[in-house]
Amino acid sequence: MRRFFGVLLVGILLLSVLGAGCISTGTTTGTKTSGGGAGKGSADQLPNAVNENGNVNTGDLKSYIDSVPAGTLTPEEKDGLLYMVEEEKLAHDVYTKLYEKWGLTIFKNIAESESTHVNAVRLLLEKYNLTDPTQNEGVGEFHNEELQKLYNQLIEMGMKSEVDALKVGALIEETDIKDLQERIDQTNKVDIIAVYENLMKGSRNHLRAFVGQLEKMGVEYTPQVLSKEEFYAILNGETETGPAKVQAPSSDTLPNVTDENGAVNTEELQNYVDSVPAGQLSPEEKEGLLYMVEEEKLAHDVYIKLYEKWGLKIFNNIAQSESTHVNAVRSLLEKYNITDPTANEPVGVFTNPDLQALYDQLIEMGSKSEVDALMVGALIEETDIIDLQERIDQTNKVDIIAVYENLMKGSRNHLRSFVKTLSSYGVTYEPQLLSKAEYEEIIGSEMETGQGKGKGH
Repeated sequence: MRRFFGVLLVGILLLSVLGAGCISTGTTTGTKTSGGGAGKGSADQLPNAVNENGNVNTGDLKSYIDSVPAGTLTPEEKDGLLYMVEEEKLAHDVYTKLYEKWGLTIFKNIAESESTHVNAVRLLLEKYNLTDPTQNEGVGEFHNEELQKLYNQLIEMGMKSEVDALKVGALIEETDIKDLQERIDQTNKVDIIAVYENLMKGSRNHLRAFVGQLEKMGVEYTPQVLSKEEFYAILNGETETGPAKVQAPSSDTLPNVTDENGAVNTEELQNYVDSVPAGQLSPEEKEGLLYMVEEEKLAHDVYIKLYEKWGLKIFNNIAQSESTHVNAVRSLLEKYNITDPTANEPVGVFTNPDLQALYDQLIEMGSKSEVDALMVGALIEETDIIDLQERIDQTNKVDIIAVYENLMKGSRNHLRSFVKTLSSYGVTYEPQLLSKAEYEEIIGSEMETGQGKGKGH
């Protein structure tokens, strides 16, 4: 909110000039749009737990938050959470005081709604072990000096008249929408995005309510913080509501850039990765990227050697596909400034001693016969699927999830190819690592493909 603090103060001055005398018999106009203002996440991708009054269902939201692994916060993310919990409290406290002054039901209702907003941010403070700056503060008391000053000014303005009070409410909600979007743009953590998106839906509902109340009094409200385009898109959109929760990011909400051969369109994937802010990696996330780039190289190198040994086209094709997998992980290494352990390593050479030992064993096994070689291919893909899922479960960063999800699609396609080729030899492959149910679900389904970039977050 700091970057909008000065803008908001200008808004207060403008409201003072306009005062209660700026009366119009007209209604707000603008081109109708679809509700307006969604950020990275949207209602069909993240938990939608807001009702028409702007209240957030913190029970549903908590279930979603708890389902997402806790990453390491960047300084911007930490600052954002500490600031937003006090900003939401500011809204609650101002409305509480304005209800006491004017007795307008709208202030009572939205103050109650803001309590759920404060509690929603508190869920994240608790998850990330941050001390709540609002826990011992009374109404109108703030740890942040800027917010304390702002609260005092808003109360002074809102005490002049009912119209001024309602304009203060609209100004607060404009500012909240702008600040939440700024914080969304600073993070790639889906749990934080989920909370901020739901608060933003609530704030848009609150803004609609305040402007509607002003119109009933014959007052036309002019946006002070949002652009006219943003303002009217919100105002003319439908009230935003939604029960329950939906699933965390999945293959249909992330870029789907894998073809039937399992190759990844690294250019499309790179565009998506670059569009997501770089957060701070946890030790598990960093270790995962370092391991997975070598594991993908292992698959490539084994298939190269088995193609040289047996001349089976399937090994050449999938080795080429694995090159795109290696490059996909490398895009994340570059983004997060991690030294690539595969950069100067030739075929069959690995930094990780476990992967070096595994490579040697797989080459020995695959050199026995064509069938053994194909069995090695299927085993590698089973391993890759399991390892990628484990790494997905360790992160909440959508750029990392996007890469791993696409690699996992490719690995499932590779597994289907190896099993199909084995069946042409009269061999029925039995899963070695996947459960029978998981394996049969993969083998019994179609090749997974996707063109271009999906909805994303």
